[in-house]
Amino acid sequence: MATPLQEQLNALYALQQIDTQLQRAKRAQSTLDQVAEATQAANSAHVEAQARLDDLHHCQAALKDSELKLSTIETKRKNYQDKFYQGTVTNPRELSNIEKEIDALGRQRSDLDGRILEIMERVEQAEVDLKSATEKAKSADAHRDEVVAAFKSRHAALEQEIAEAMRHRPEAAALVTDKALLKQYEDIRARAKGVGIGKIEGGDCGGCHMTLPGGVVKLTREGQQAQICENCG
Repeated sequence: MATPLQEQLNALYALQQIDTQLQRAKRAQSTLDQVAEATQAANSAHVEAQARLDDLHHCQAALKDSELKLSTIETKRKNYQDKFYQGTVTNPRELSNIEKEIDALGRQRSDLDGRILEIMERVEQAEVDLKSATEKAKSADAHRDEVVAAFKSRHAALEQEIAEAMRHRPEAAALVTDKALLKQYEDIRARAKGVGIGKIEGGDCGGCHMTLPGGVVKLTREGQQAQICENCG
């Protein structure tokens, strides 16, 4: 038959189970929030996608500007060629100047042709980069949505678990009528990471799992005096 102290210790151990459940649920709740990290990743992915879109627009604008300049140069060069070959200009000096303009415009056209090819390559690469960044942003959005959904579901479950444990705790604490023993439990629990009482398991302390002296085990089993583990307190 259990002694009054053993009954009190059993009630205290039942209270410890509730406190352990509370501690575990609150710890899980505090480490659950990955929403901020996932949201930041999604935001960063969108910033990158926008940067790639801006780069594409810049390249497209540069290509359009170069093509417009090329068209202007070709129009000027054709006009000079028409003057040169139609025979409307007979002055040798003027013909020489026209020929120089045709040559200069030809060099400008050649330079622009090279620049346009270079910009076209940049446009193609910018399109590839934008597609990749857009896909990453979509993936980041999907991951964020999954994390948010999981967070809401798990957070709600933990809230319910905590509320249920909190509802039962006063009842469990009321069963420990030895208030000095209850205070001792609360004091130990406050300084021992939430653990105020442990079972003896095969001669070992249930808190630190160190082997207890035989005398401590014997006195505990007799149930006449509460024992303190010299190792973990």
